[in-house]
Amino acid sequence: MPISLDALRNKLQQRLNVLDGAFDRHVVSPIVVRKTDKFALQEGYVSALWQTWCSFCREIIIHSTQGAITRCGTITTSPYGALSDMEIAYIAKRLSKSEPINTIRSLTGSHQEHTWGDLSKVNIVASGIGCSNGTSILAGLSACVRIADLQLCRNASAHISNSTLQGVRAAKVRYLYNSFRHPSDMICWVDPNSSDFLWKSWIDEIELAADLAVN
Repeated sequence: MPISLDALRNKLQQRLNVLDGAFDRHVVSPIVVRKTDKFALQEGYVSALWQTWCSFCREIIIHSTQGAITRCGTITTSPYGALSDMEIAYIAKRLSKSEPINTIRSLTGSHQEHTWGDLSKVNIVASGIGCSNGTSILAGLSACVRIADLQLCRNASAHISNSTLQGVRAAKVRYLYNSFRHPSDMICWVDPNSSDFLWKSWIDEIELAADLAVN
């Protein structure tokens, strides 16, 4: 039985609600006062949100490739509908690197997969894999303006170095109240378009992208 893409979106929404509630409890109204504890919490929320986004991108592309039910009730098709998850992951990885698809094989583990949430890659995959609902998926991805900064924040928090910190400094010009002691402080920068925390912009963009992609 094909999976409903709306069910994937609902699962995503539940996860976003949990994370956003945690953000409100522990960041907006903090009970943690030590900087080390604060940064650890913030980094955890950023990592969890990034993984949630990556997981949704993976699921919607793989299920759409295999055949899934869109919001309007049609079943998606693709040239690779009979393949397994890991065979499709192999194709997606090749597409993300602009490499030819020759003999199709299975990846041996998730560690070999490309970064599903990376917009510079997932757009190429969604365009090249030939899903009948590719236009809807791409419409969702095109709604993402701030997600690249979620990836920047996650990578800089997980791998602090001169180069990742420089990326954070370069991103400051796009936001207000943009000081930071740790890359994870980006979550409390203010998006001038919404006058709200950057974290909220990430949540809003993921929700909008998912809503468009499942049509």
